[in-house]
Amino acid sequence: MTPAVTRPARRGFVLLLLLGCLLGMGTSAGAAHYQLFVLTGQSNALGTTDGGEADPSPGVDPADAHIRFCWHNLANAKTSLGSSDGALVKLQPQQGGFYKGSATHWGPEISFGRSLFRTGVTNLGIIKASRGGGGNSFWAKSAADHHMYDHVVKTVTAAALRLRTEGHTFEMVGLLYLQGESDSAAEAAVADQRLKELVDNLRADLPQATAMRAVIGGIAAAGATREIVRAKHADIAARTPYFSTFATTDLRGQMPDALHFNRAAKLTVGERFARAVLPAATSGSKPSAGR
Repeated sequence: MTPAVTRPARRGFVLLLLLGCLLGMGTSAGAAHYQLFVLTGQSNALGTTDGGEADPSPGVDPADAHIRFCWHNLANAKTSLGSSDGALVKLQPQQGGFYKGSATHWGPEISFGRSLFRTGVTNLGIIKASRGGGGNSFWAKSAADHHMYDHVVKTVTAAALRLRTEGHTFEMVGLLYLQGESDSAAEAAVADQRLKELVDNLRADLPQATAMRAVIGGIAAAGATREIVRAKHADIAARTPYFSTFATTDLRGQMPDALHFNRAAKLTVGERFARAVLPAATSGSKPSAGR
């Protein structure tokens, strides 16, 4: 014989049902469609803070609280510089303390996000997976040591999954690429091929990325090998419809060690990235389910 349900138990069951409905309503009402941008590259994408400035921080901006940000930066294949532990938090500087003089790290992501937000781009997410140095081979899926390619895919996929579990949808709108200062002569000679390989593979391997565009942040440091890299990057951007690029050689006077951008230059580079992606970010593409 089935025992009778007492009134207190019945009331408790009803309360649980109501609570479940309210939680479900909250999840649905809070769902959003995010435009995601992936930042990768070496030390100027990472962003050093050892330029000798009185205030090397990016400052505080109200927009930061409205921009979802996930990161995992590496020193090399085996050494992490720090991460957001897979969470998408507000836009902020990242952990430092590994490289002398850089108590924190931040790069073009700061002014990139702020600039887009001020133009009305909402539900914006930035996923950063950078490395403190290294040639383009590390980003080539076909190379023997392609740990940065794997790292980008893993970091971005985890962040996208987090959004999906929160009930959101998303699309990968753009890849922000700032790399090449440390390319060897052999790597520089194939910088265009390596970059196209990277973007085409990411378009296939990242979720919701089949229409992702690439923006190349030009490297600024002087040197014959770097001139080759700049020429190769400019050429692939001119030949590929889903690529664009901008120059940064005018910022050489803002590189204290002739290699790394200072605070002002990093903010400028981020703004240039934002201007380059604005057409795609404001295209009004329809939401699609993130996989």
